Amino acid sequence: MVQRPFLALACLVALASGLCSHPATGQARVTSAPPEPSLLNLTRTWSRASTLGDLRELKVPSDFLELRVWRGFGLTETQAIVLRRSDGSWTAFQARVIRCEIEIPIAVGDTASQATLRRYVAEARHHCGTSVGDVTAGARIITADTLDVAPLKVRDAEIDEAWKGAVAAGVLQLPARPKNAVAMFDGSTYVIELRRGDEYRASQIEEVETSEAETVRSAKGIYSAMQRLYDSRDR
Repeated sequence: MVQRPFLALACLVALASGLCSHPATGQARVTSAPPEPSLLNLTRTWSRASTLGDLRELKVPSDFLELRVWRGFGLTETQAIVLRRSDGSWTAFQARVIRCEIEIPIAVGDTASQATLRRYVAEARHHCGTSVGDVTAGARIITADTLDVAPLKVRDAEIDEAWKGAVAAGVLQLPARPKNAVAMFDGSTYVIELRRGDEYRASQIEEVETSEAETVRSAKGIYSAMQRLYDSRDR
C-alpha cells in the first residue's frame, strides 16, 4: 500500500510538472434557493441547453467561482451577465434569451405525439428572432426560447473588480426571496445564481417598491457591478 506522505510528495512533483490539479466537484450542494414555483426553473433550462450549462450540475475545480445575474422576465428582454473564475483565470459572458417560434395547424398540434412536438420545437429554434406576427385562423404557435451566449472581451482586472463590486453590494448575503415578494408580469425581476466550489445559492428578487427595499437595492447594485463588464467590452 502506498503511504500518504508519498502521495503528497508525488502530488507536489506533479504540480511542478503541471500534471496535478484541484480535485473536481460535480453536483453542487444547494445552500439557499427560492421556493417553488420560481424563475430558477427557466434559467436552469436555458442554461442546460446552452454552452453555459446548468450551474448546479457543472463538474468544476474546488476553487471554481461563477456568478450569473439575470434580469428581465417581463415585457423587456431577459439577459444575464456572467463572470467565471476557474484555475485562477477569469472569463465573462453575456447571455440573451431569444424567442423562436413557428406556426402549425391546430389540428396537427392537437394530435401530434410528444416526439413530433419535440421536432416542431427543434424546428422553431431555426426561426429565432423573428415573430410569426398575426396568427392565422386554425393555427397555433410553437415557441422555444434559446440562450445566445457570447464572451465579453474584458480584462481580468475588470472582471475581478465586478466581482468585488457584487460582493460589496451584498451578493453573499442575499435572501432566497424577499418575504413580501409578489409575482411580476410586466416589470423586471432579478435571478442571481452563485457557485463557489461545491456550494450553490440562488435568489429571485422582484424590482418593485413593495419588496424589501434593502434587498432590492442590493440586487440593483449587483446588477450594476456586472453591467459595467458589458459597458467596458472591447475597449
